[in-house]
Amino acid sequence: MHTQVDQLLKSFWEMEAEPSYKQKILSAEEQRCEEIYQSTTARDEDGRYIVKLPFRDPQPACVNGNSREIALRRFLSLEKKLRKDEHLKREYQKIFKEYVDLNHMQEIRHTPGKGNQNYSYLPYHAVVREDKETTKVRIVFDASCKGANGVSLNDDLMVGPSLQSELRHIIMRWRVHLICFAADIIKMYRQVKVDEEDANYQRILWRENPCDDFKEYKLLRVTFGTSSAPYLAVKSLMQVAKDEGHNYPLAVERVERDFYMDDLMSGCEHEDEAIEIYKQMTALLLKGGFELQKWTSNSESMIERIRQEQAGKEVEKAILVKLETTNKILGLTWSRETDEFLYSVQLPPISTPVTKRKVISDISKLYDPQGWIAPSVIKAKIFIQKLWLAGIDWDEEVPPVLLEEWTEFRESLIQLTNFRLKRWMNFKADVKLVELHGFSDASTAAFGAVVYARIMDAMGNIHVSLVTAKTRVAPIKQLSIPRLELNGAVLLAKLLVEVSEVLKIPKTNIHAWTDSEVVLAWLSCHPSKWKTFIGNRVSEILTVTDRKQWSHVKSEHNPADYASRGLSAAELVSCELWLRGPSWLKERNINYTNPKGITTNLEERIVKTHLAV
Repeated sequence: MHTQVDQLLKSFWEMEAEPSYKQKILSAEEQRCEEIYQSTTARDEDGRYIVKLPFRDPQPACVNGNSREIALRRFLSLEKKLRKDEHLKREYQKIFKEYVDLNHMQEIRHTPGKGNQNYSYLPYHAVVREDKETTKVRIVFDASCKGANGVSLNDDLMVGPSLQSELRHIIMRWRVHLICFAADIIKMYRQVKVDEEDANYQRILWRENPCDDFKEYKLLRVTFGTSSAPYLAVKSLMQVAKDEGHNYPLAVERVERDFYMDDLMSGCEHEDEAIEIYKQMTALLLKGGFELQKWTSNSESMIERIRQEQAGKEVEKAILVKLETTNKILGLTWSRETDEFLYSVQLPPISTPVTKRKVISDISKLYDPQGWIAPSVIKAKIFIQKLWLAGIDWDEEVPPVLLEEWTEFRESLIQLTNFRLKRWMNFKADVKLVELHGFSDASTAAFGAVVYARIMDAMGNIHVSLVTAKTRVAPIKQLSIPRLELNGAVLLAKLLVEVSEVLKIPKTNIHAWTDSEVVLAWLSCHPSKWKTFIGNRVSEILTVTDRKQWSHVKSEHNPADYASRGLSAAELVSCELWLRGPSWLKERNINYTNPKGITTNLEERIVKTHLAV
């Protein structure tokens, strides 16, 4: 339970990480991983990729940890559980039968006199997901299980570099397309073969009934639970685009840009082009053994054409087309009927006692990668800080004052089910103007930034869309409001540059707004004029934006005020200023104003002059 909450909290804070716009440089280990893939990967007669496991050392230490004995003990424990759960037992039997039938694992016939000292065995367990439409039970192989020598298979494997765009960036780009579509790859990891010798590091024990003899198998495909699996699967997906993409020009760039793991989120402007992309994407991926399923789109015409294309074909039992009105895509809820993003709240019924662990677990389930509900999420972040300051242990009951605040906030979250945000941001090839307008603000509790796209179409109509937002809790060590406002301005500068690069909007078309006259004064002078704290942040802002891009906004027109102070869920879903930005963004001409000058509280650097005697 502790590990599960830790992982949820880790994922929550990773989602809230600083905006990323810099190109990542590969580490020495990541570069080595790439070299191993390029020099050792082969393809079988059907075009499927065969990969070597990227070991740090040619002689992995995990084989010396008596892993078979550990895997046996773990299986006997699992077997006791399966005796009490016939349904789960049947699921295990069904999954492993499928593995054998598809030749994804192979029984090992032992040679007399030959030991198992050079092999690695993996324990495993099932993860049950009732919300899944296809695979509700998935077996996870525990490659992190340490042997008697303290080394696991994952300790010996290199993780490999991240090859795909961030989830946030893929969602941003998906909102550009008038016609959007999505799909995912059937059993993506298991479409990539592992070199037969390396498959010996992926051995397992299995028997259907306690009275049967144990059988040993080796997993012949990239295996869920090994640290290198995401890299090997994604790299092979990218490789098929590189190897075969010259014949599929509409698909190749989208493979490289619009996949997040096995999920495709892409689109275009015309339905005929969408159908051609579907055909090219399907054909290209099949060259590497990858098959797409669960196609969905806001275009009924595209869905119908896909159904016609698939009619009469023998395909693996999967959902080829999703006809549901509401779909889950990369964790987001999207209505293809209205082409809107919705928000679903999935919290278990509150149970007593309410401990810090339970509160953190609930907060970590607030999934908001784009920051669309940031004014409500910041209230949760501030509450986490209060819990830490209260000094209570993980399983200690929350004090009455905090409990009342938490209960009220938790109950209000159900109102988020009324949240609606249009997916399409009115991007088209013939638009006259595309701009980004960002706003920053700070309070004693937090600071935040929010970005809107302002688009003028060919008819001169102006459309404004909420793009993304970020918030930060104010540090425990108190800072002045102007300093917190400056932190908010730094966050906004990073966010604007990130969005402009993802959406390919010229940096000359970005505008930054703050209601802090002090911040604007700081930005009007060279960073060396100010104290170190101020100077460093002013330098950071002016490195990525120009001073002339910063303007003053009245506090009552600043949507970032809600990001720094917070809103209840009920207030958020009806807040026009947050959802659509200030009304004057829809005007043809915008008044970019700046204060004339400030002479107090600017924290100038004190320069000491030493006179020669």
